[in-house]
Amino acid sequence: MFRYRCPNCRGKVEPKRLFDGRYAISCGRCIISSITGISSSIEEAYLSFVESYDDGSLVRNRDLDEILEEENLLRSRKEIDEMVAIIQKSKGIRKKGLPEPMKKALYSRLDYLVQYRVIQAQSPRMGAEPTKLGLEKEIQEALKEYGVSRFYQYQEKAIRTIMKGVNTVIVAPAGSGKTEAFCSPIVQSVYEQVAKSPVGNRKRRVYALFTYPTKSLSRDQLPKLTRIASSVGLRVAIWDGDTPQKEKNKILEEPPEIIITNFDSLHYHLIYRTKLSLLVRNIKHLVIDEVHVYTGIFGTNVHFILRRLRRLVGEFQIVGASATIANPKEFFSALIGEESEVVLETKGKHGDIHFAMLFPTMRSHRTMVLDLLSSLTKNSFRALSFSNSHLGAELTAFYGKRMGIQVEVHRAGLSLTHRKKVEESFRNGRLKSISTTPTLELGIDIGVVDAVVSDLVNITRLTQRIGRAGRRGQESIAYLALRGEDPISQYYRHNPGDYFEDIEPCYIDPTNSIIARYHMLAAAMDRPLDEGEFADFDGIKQELIDKGLLIEGGGRGTLFPDYREVRKLLQGYDLRGAGKNVSIRLMNRKVGERSLPQALDELYPGAIYFSAGSRYRSTFLDLSIGYAVLERIPYNYPYYTRALKEEWPRIVDIHERRYVLGIEVAYCTLSIKKKVVGYVNVDLGSEVNKGTRVYLDKPIEFEFVTKGIVFKAPEPSDILKQASPERREYVIASGFHACEHVIIEGTSMITGGASGDMGGISMDVSGIILVYDGAPGGNGASRVLFERLERAIERGVKILAECPCTNEDGCPRCTYSYRCGNNNEYLHKGAALEIYDRMTKGQRTELGSLEMVGKPIV
Repeated sequence: MFRYRCPNCRGKVEPKRLFDGRYAISCGRCIISSITGISSSIEEAYLSFVESYDDGSLVRNRDLDEILEEENLLRSRKEIDEMVAIIQKSKGIRKKGLPEPMKKALYSRLDYLVQYRVIQAQSPRMGAEPTKLGLEKEIQEALKEYGVSRFYQYQEKAIRTIMKGVNTVIVAPAGSGKTEAFCSPIVQSVYEQVAKSPVGNRKRRVYALFTYPTKSLSRDQLPKLTRIASSVGLRVAIWDGDTPQKEKNKILEEPPEIIITNFDSLHYHLIYRTKLSLLVRNIKHLVIDEVHVYTGIFGTNVHFILRRLRRLVGEFQIVGASATIANPKEFFSALIGEESEVVLETKGKHGDIHFAMLFPTMRSHRTMVLDLLSSLTKNSFRALSFSNSHLGAELTAFYGKRMGIQVEVHRAGLSLTHRKKVEESFRNGRLKSISTTPTLELGIDIGVVDAVVSDLVNITRLTQRIGRAGRRGQESIAYLALRGEDPISQYYRHNPGDYFEDIEPCYIDPTNSIIARYHMLAAAMDRPLDEGEFADFDGIKQELIDKGLLIEGGGRGTLFPDYREVRKLLQGYDLRGAGKNVSIRLMNRKVGERSLPQALDELYPGAIYFSAGSRYRSTFLDLSIGYAVLERIPYNYPYYTRALKEEWPRIVDIHERRYVLGIEVAYCTLSIKKKVVGYVNVDLGSEVNKGTRVYLDKPIEFEFVTKGIVFKAPEPSDILKQASPERREYVIASGFHACEHVIIEGTSMITGGASGDMGGISMDVSGIILVYDGAPGGNGASRVLFERLERAIERGVKILAECPCTNEDGCPRCTYSYRCGNNNEYLHKGAALEIYDRMTKGQRTELGSLEMVGKPIV
């Protein structure tokens, strides 16, 4: 094996790659150090180190840490000491030793400490005693069993508002008592309604539905809801896909006053007019817990289910709750289709939380996360590591196990049995850490959590994640792990204060015509449509009539479904998607499913697919039948893959135009023809770098309609003056392509982390740039960007200008995107910076005819 030697003493040196592509090399014995230029390989960097020694330019008598501190790549120990002292003094905390894992993280010589804070133990302000709010004595006693002898002020306000019958959304930190705040008044109201019924005519009926986004959360909340309700003789039962038939029969025979369920079950039972659907037609209250989960496509589907339920039930009160939501009134009102009031509390109940924002200077993001997780578990801290994607969670567990960390994966798409086993193992202490997606952001009781490690998310989402730790009052730890190769991480490294100001909005699209089409058919299955219903979608209604899916009959304009055909169309409809699902099979066994168009990006033949900590290769994909087949690959297989794509857009309709700075922007309905032509093999551990291209024998296509924004960027005329005639087209097209990347990747936090829900296209040299919702019909993400585009453009300038790279095509910290369908090629940073600069200075552009000219670049 080749060893890197000091050219002076011949002792061993170890080149360390910096986040910006340079290498740091030093010999501690000789006290000579060097930070080389950007190198294509470690060998090239080492040769540069030796050449610097030979020509006498090598830095002598200076420790490498000094040079790194000078370049603001590491903080000095003195600076860290001062930061810790200032924080402890400002918080009035007695000087004491830091928790060992936090101490190691703060003083690491591998990462840059962006910020350290202590989130102090706090509780909301106290309010009235239960006796003052008109609650039955038995309910008060049940609350005492959960330690509630006096309500917080926000709970008191929520109870009074709900008791008035007003639609209400409660926003308060995790673990602060939201369940008691909405359960108590609803149980009281149901009890009063039961008591008013004549004694001899009291038929058991369902008065309230409590909905949760996951079945595991429903079961987690059941004991508390049951204890409060049973105190006044009310019964609570769960009805979902995991409820045994024997229990379902009992519910139908002797209906409980309160049913815990989910929107998937409601959707199914309304369509098929089951006995359960008849039971819920008398409800007076509906609770939606974890409201923030219903952003995007899922929320749009829920909006239509509530609309369908209301036409069967009439008016009923809707109460929501969430720990994190920035626009609660606007979002909740859009979700339920009615006005609502907000009850807000910012203080949560927890112990002191030591928080650090870290940027990996001399190692990869994943190596940093794994080291943090290892340090926590070795020091007996029970930890959750949050990734923003199922691939990220799988990779953390995959490498963690190789390092000897006791870690398991928990994410949507894995079997209920697997997730339950992971939860139980963590709860009883057999498992020390979990690598998870946002599934464990929710309020599932998994026992004591002492620490949280999180990928970059918006501050409101981070607050939700951190809220899982320290809920027993113990001192805990939280890390926000920035990425070395990521535009927004780079931005927050330089502007950490902005992180705490970038508040996340939730969004849905109640005008999604594709989802409306499904739910209009579902509504007709619930009960034939009367004349005038769904008048806001008359065009779609007529289309369904023309296709014979809705049939006029019964007089007065009543529309009946073609039951057989409509049932086929609705069978297996995924509320978390807006279209067809692809079933994933391994050895004739179903191991999961993915919705289109995401399935196209992940399951093309040759794609490496991650599931439950293991990797597989896709060998077959047929979109017409919705079927993909996986095969096992060797444990040491060296690659993962990214799709090579072509996307051809067409504007179907323009809904709104406005000028942003000087640029005309349109919000549109678009048709996107998506084609996977091949893929790149990327070395494991190389998160965003370019890979080796492999082309498919036959491209795979999928076309869908969605919504998005379109604008024309100004030409980078100054850069073009310096370009040779044969390179002009390359510079222009590459500048526009880089702009499209930055507008999505670099402004993710402004749109509430919505970049994962969007795609983008730049149209060759025309300057036309499109950013669209990645879900069929639209999910509302691009609408948020349309409304916040000024801030997005201003942020884009800083991202490009502050990145220290000197490459013409930029780098992962400014112009690259891990979703790029063109292998991160054709990205001219200089041209993009000039384009953004011209936009911020108000250069005017017009959209004109909006004809899609030239070849699209994705």
